[in-house]
Amino acid sequence: MGMVALLAPEIAGAEVLQRYNTGRWVIEANAERGSFQNCTATGSYGGGASVLFMLTRDVVWGVAINNPRWNWRTGSQGRISYWVDSYGRFSSTARAVAPTRLLVLLADSQQLFHQIRGGNKMFFEPEGADGFSITLIGTSVALNELMACVRRYR
Repeated sequence: MGMVALLAPEIAGAEVLQRYNTGRWVIEANAERGSFQNCTATGSYGGGASVLFMLTRDVVWGVAINNPRWNWRTGSQGRISYWVDSYGRFSSTARAVAPTRLLVLLADSQQLFHQIRGGNKMFFEPEGADGFSITLIGTSVALNELMACVRRYR
């Protein structure tokens, strides 16, 4: 299921059940044909860059990264490394859902979840492209809201 569950709202165009702000993050609960699919937390980083954390109803999570400097072939896939601060690296598949946007399935790891919640910076290194990093200030609140959102609608 993994990547398919994450891609469904990207392809289908989700119905927003609820939208609200917490700090610099926009939280949304999304449905498809009336059936709850996922919750997202979107943070903007200026210059057109943004990050969207997603947690599905099946508690699969991922991240979509929008970097205006990228120019991917939509639908292409490749490897990506990611890590928080000086912790160990994770590796996954990234899929280009638009020329400037990658979707990454994150490791099913409590350790990674806690690193992101408590970390300062998260780094992404896609094969064949410039790396990208985000500050994680306020991410703890956003991830708590994601969990609460999924519990509310599941």
